[in-house]
Amino acid sequence: MTRKPTPASRATTSRRTPRVNQRLVKKAETRQRILNAAAAIASAEGLHAASIPRVMRAAGLTVGGFYGHFESKIAMDAEVIRSIFEPISASALVRLRDDQGLEWLAKAVRNYLSSMNRDHPLGCPYPSILSAVAIAPAPLKTAFTQAMELRIGAYERHSPRLPGVSPRQRAVAATALTIGGLLLARATNGSPLSDEILEACAKWALPELDEDEGARRK
Repeated sequence: MTRKPTPASRATTSRRTPRVNQRLVKKAETRQRILNAAAAIASAEGLHAASIPRVMRAAGLTVGGFYGHFESKIAMDAEVIRSIFEPISASALVRLRDDQGLEWLAKAVRNYLSSMNRDHPLGCPYPSILSAVAIAPAPLKTAFTQAMELRIGAYERHSPRLPGVSPRQRAVAATALTIGGLLLARATNGSPLSDEILEACAKWALPELDEDEGARRK
């Protein structure tokens, strides 16, 4: 027979619940502080730079507290990738929601392959992460792949078909050209080649615009 809670027991439960909730909220806030610190370091310098001691110092916490929030650096890195790149891939392109098709694609490519994105300290962090992800354990590659799929999906929805090239293939190629092009442009920054890389990658991603420009010149 189930016993009904007495007024006293209900009062005790009501007093305990807020304390439990406060602890959970506090833990979630601390976890987010750690993630924010790790993301800031990884975006600027790469995942390898976001060591546990450095991240915890940046978050204003002791190293010993790390394992109360993440079981390993790999687990933290996977979450950092999701927290950095999924919002970038899913929402950064929302600013172009009033455009469609080739117009959308042209703006997305040109905005990404810009000198501002190349030069700004808070420019796209994809290039700074790539080398670490390439040799990373499976959980990090999985997180990065999921973020990439979001970005490719956005490109695919607006990629006009080209002869012999499906919208999906074009979206994958445009993603590789933009991110790879930005990485090379940053690596050669300060030389004329850097600007050439940005321009050449944009032209290959947008061949119709180059054809239109040529037709207007005739």
